Amino acid sequence: MGVVFIGAAFIAGYCCWSILEANARREVLAEAGLMMDSALATRAYTANEILPLLEQRVWESFPPQSIPFYAATQNFMKLRERHPEYAYKEATLNPTNPRDRAADWEADIIQRFRNDATAQEVVGDRETPMGRSLYLARPIRTEHECAACHTTPAIAPPTLLARYGGDNGFGWQDNEIVGAQVVSVPFASATASAKRAALRSNDLEELVADLATELDAEADRRTFTERCRQGRG
Repeated sequence: MGVVFIGAAFIAGYCCWSILEANARREVLAEAGLMMDSALATRAYTANEILPLLEQRVWESFPPQSIPFYAATQNFMKLRERHPEYAYKEATLNPTNPRDRAADWEADIIQRFRNDATAQEVVGDRETPMGRSLYLARPIRTEHECAACHTTPAIAPPTLLARYGGDNGFGWQDNEIVGAQVVSVPFASATASAKRAALRSNDLEELVADLATELDAEADRRTFTERCRQGRG
């Protein structure tokens, strides 16, 4: 009977761990989604409130703070000071700023969005030199205000060309998927809370195992006593 209790406890522990890990993954991805929404809000605020104020200055000296991509990335870099485990990138196939160029695995995600225009989100994991990493990605589409800087070098602000050159970040079409927002987090971070909860679950398993051992010992004592009585009789 004790063996049955112990086996049941370990099976329950395994099932519990699987559930806890799945819950932890969902929680991390939910937080990543909130961070991505924050980046979208920053982009929208920059496009609607900041860009009109700096529009004339663009032709005198190029302020990168007027670019929604730049503003969202810089804002997330500040956020990383409190959440260093998260990484954010506005990965782009043909960016103006080289730091935004998509890595091969990011380019594959962008191509998935380009091949399926109805796809709104991609979730997955991949192996990295630091271990497994979870990622959440959403497509980046061009909007009307992108045309001034990303159509052709001929109509782009000269200050932009002076800062970044005229070879990259042009030829974008209206409503084209040119990149993807990507939030990444190490898988270890996703399972940290699950491990803490599992430790509490393991404590329960140990109690069950101790109880099973005591029950086995009690059963053995009763069997021995009964046999002694039968021997005397």
